[in-house]
Amino acid sequence: MLSAFLVIPLIGAIVSALLPAEQARNARVVALVFSGIACALSVVIFFGFDPNTEGYQFVQRFDWISEDVTGFAIQYTVGVDGISAPMVILLGILTVVAVLVSWNIDVKPKQYFAWLLFLETAVAGVFISLDLIQFFLFWELELLPMFMLISQWGSGRRLYSATKFLVYTLAGSAFMLLGFLVIGFQAGTFDMAELAENPVTDAVIPLGIVFWAITLAFLVKLPVFPVHTWLPDAHTDAPTAVSVMLAGVLLKMGGYGLLRISLSLMPEQAQDFKVVLAGLAGFSVIWGAVITLRQT
Repeated sequence: MLSAFLVIPLIGAIVSALLPAEQARNARVVALVFSGIACALSVVIFFGFDPNTEGYQFVQRFDWISEDVTGFAIQYTVGVDGISAPMVILLGILTVVAVLVSWNIDVKPKQYFAWLLFLETAVAGVFISLDLIQFFLFWELELLPMFMLISQWGSGRRLYSATKFLVYTLAGSAFMLLGFLVIGFQAGTFDMAELAENPVTDAVIPLGIVFWAITLAFLVKLPVFPVHTWLPDAHTDAPTAVSVMLAGVLLKMGGYGLLRISLSLMPEQAQDFKVVLAGLAGFSVIWGAVITLRQT
């Protein structure tokens, strides 16, 4: 079921992109149908989730890079727990809302709705992935539709805002990938469930550095001070529907990553740096309030 939730918006994106030019306006109907199906699946997943059962549910997995090739398996693994199940239904509902908000888009509607549905697939992959490499791939895939939607259909300094968003997120992601590789090679697996049960206790790079390399990417996405300056530009210049997705779902990816990876896979380091994390969070809230009070 989770694989269907992941793939259906992608199919809708392909159908929308391949519509004949004379049927371009029908892309909105295609987007509504496919996002509606994905939304229905998200509702089934959320209400089918049993909060009294430990571990991940609706799990599907298979090796897509075998152990014979790399010395350890990189798997397609999806599943949900009490953290990700609410994110799934939130994504399903907000994508339908975004499609409806975009109903009157008449500038390249085929491409617009294709990118919007592709964005849903990428974010869904982040929320349901249980393999670090797979998580990273979907995290990066989300950048492409966001860049295109802001730069092509935004307003104001749309290209500047889209590029700033891209640069900030890519910079954070580079460090995140380094941290994932250190953990995966040290543990011999990229499986999040296994890594949560048996956290890495030693590595070629001090684990404190690895923790911050990974956490930085999530702090950028939240965002917190001082890596927050991309957000006002992106919100201001993005199309309305993209701002809905940005505020409602994409910013949640940062908090989700902190809970799913930084805190779960590196609990000792999270404990060591809890005061720093709390300080960053608190200062970001206060800084945001101060800046707001200074606005006219």
